[in-house]
Amino acid sequence: MTEIEVFLEHWERYRSVTLQCIDLLEEAELGWRPQPEAQSCAQQLLHIVQNEDYFIRGIFEGDWDTERLRFPREMPAKEALRRHYVEVRDRTLARLRALGAEDLDRPTPVPRGPTDMPLRWWLWLMLEHEVHHKAQLAVYFRLLNKVPPYFAAPLPPGDRPDVRKRAELGGV
Repeated sequence: MTEIEVFLEHWERYRSVTLQCIDLLEEAELGWRPQPEAQSCAQQLLHIVQNEDYFIRGIFEGDWDTERLRFPREMPAKEALRRHYVEVRDRTLARLRALGAEDLDRPTPVPRGPTDMPLRWWLWLMLEHEVHHKAQLAVYFRLLNKVPPYFAAPLPPGDRPDVRKRAELGGV
């Protein structure tokens, strides 16, 4: 596999799990937050996709419109949120599939960011950002008495080999 193929596999696998998070939440649970100053489930999810849209448009089109990062007055419904994820990811994949290996080393300046980091660094940062917020959502799921999806692979709902193995070894 090329580095770009490895990168794309990671992005698609982790995104599949993020989409499972959307699917596992009830419409009413999208507005839930663990405390008043924390983001709601919908805000966590919207922030992930807004961030991807902002950085991909900025890096590849020079369109650094920070309004793309603002939450709307009314959060989108579950299906609209899911559609937004698919639309943004389709644009992202088109850009990433057009890359050559040499593009990953290209210095990629980002407003208010380090100016000498290569494109590879920014792409991994975007993926790590999604994983970070998905981990926060996993805590939210537990507080809602739900089993979060397995973080690293899109398994059937409730299938948690890590929890099963921990129980076999005497853990909680």
